Amino acid sequence: MDRFTTLEAFVVGVEDHTTLLKLYLERVRRAPHNPAYFLAVCEHTDELLTAVRELRRAPSGLPEHLMEGIEALLALAEAAADLALRLASFGPERQTAALDGLVQSTACFVDVVRAFSDSSRPVDVSLARQLTQRLHGLLTVVPPSMPSPTTTQSARRITTEVTFDGNEDPFDDLAVDIDDDFLDDVIGSLEGAFDAVVHPTSEFALPEGAWRTDATEAGVPDEVRQLFTDIAAGYIQPIKDFIVELRKGSFARDWLEACRPAVVNLRRASASIDFIDLSGRLERFEAALLQDRSEGDRRRYGRHWKLRVLSAYADLEEYLPSAFFIPMAEASSESIVVTTLLKQVEGVGQRTIQKLFAAGMSRIESYTTGLPSDIALAAGIKRVLAERICARFRDHLRTRESSDADLETRFLGLVEELKQRQFEFKRATLEAWYRRTDSTEKKHCRKLRQQVMWQINIVLVELEQLDVLHEIRNAVFDKRIRRLEVLAAAFVKQP
Repeated sequence: MDRFTTLEAFVVGVEDHTTLLKLYLERVRRAPHNPAYFLAVCEHTDELLTAVRELRRAPSGLPEHLMEGIEALLALAEAAADLALRLASFGPERQTAALDGLVQSTACFVDVVRAFSDSSRPVDVSLARQLTQRLHGLLTVVPPSMPSPTTTQSARRITTEVTFDGNEDPFDDLAVDIDDDFLDDVIGSLEGAFDAVVHPTSEFALPEGAWRTDATEAGVPDEVRQLFTDIAAGYIQPIKDFIVELRKGSFARDWLEACRPAVVNLRRASASIDFIDLSGRLERFEAALLQDRSEGDRRRYGRHWKLRVLSAYADLEEYLPSAFFIPMAEASSESIVVTTLLKQVEGVGQRTIQKLFAAGMSRIESYTTGLPSDIALAAGIKRVLAERICARFRDHLRTRESSDADLETRFLGLVEELKQRQFEFKRATLEAWYRRTDSTEKKHCRKLRQQVMWQINIVLVELEQLDVLHEIRNAVFDKRIRRLEVLAAAFVKQP
């Protein structure tokens, strides 16, 4: 293998890993209670270390000054990998210092690799060596109060049993330019959604006066129970999706954020019709969901929190099964499709998705049968955006119904298209590397690659391959493609 092929393969190999490493370091900073983020940091620092070792071992005949840069990268990657392994056991202050060091080291790693593009100039490795010494210093300092590794691991098994990154693609926010309306406050969207329910302004509203009854705790009329059940049908799905995943042991953070406003709306609705028994149960459920806001980081989303949430929901399920009962076989596949389709619409970001789910629009039929004007009013979004959303869902149904190819054939074609998009992204990455500047073309190729990935996500859901979908979520695209090729080969072998 000649030196350009080896060096270029190295550059392309570290592109996605450095991107994801920076992302997960920030996620550890924001959610230090989540063990999945620490594992992701370990994985991607190990991948960078492996890439440097392979380049160093390759008989490529690199110039001496480039070998000096590779040695500096090797020392930096080894220190970063060692620090990542111990990151979860650090106290808050030391962990913050370690995260700062890893972020700076990742940026330095990228700068040194970029300097390799000019083989005629020496590589400045002074900063890489300084950062290596800093990481070693963080590794050697052991505070007196630091618990033993055994104690720390045992505590983390208890207090961080629940994770929430199983349904998110870490490349989404990086691949797509989101033009979301961040000036709209989440509370405002909740109030708007609630107003759409209690006032006769859209097809989602009830007749005037329907909320007020003489129902009391002692005896709630059957018609009131049925009324609440009918209204709850539009809001309950995000809650059910969240509970289904929580019962499995993990859940996506996006589902928790979509679940909370739905619970608020249902609690307000039950209070408005004096459905006191149910209102109290919903208040208990809401309090359990919000518990993490008042407790320390290491108790968030732990086993006790999970038990409180599931216990509160079980009470709701037993009290009003017509609204809250979840069949054992019910899955969250439709929510994955809805979320994926929404992400494909220009101008839709996480805030908009939360508003739509808070307004009870978590089903495909909500967007194919509802009027854009009503959706805009209920969710508190602009009408032109609602029109784009409805058009995307109609296009999805039209494509699915008119396609002559079966799902497996569509999947095979999409895998081949993803491979082509990955090739184009790698080519753009190398072109940017040679120019030593950020590339608009690389960003464009990243976006096209993600769009194909979104289509594959939907087909995987329709093929009932949710395990594969969750398996590849946090992997770089080369690994995703290899896993998808294995599944494609299995389909080809089937008679």
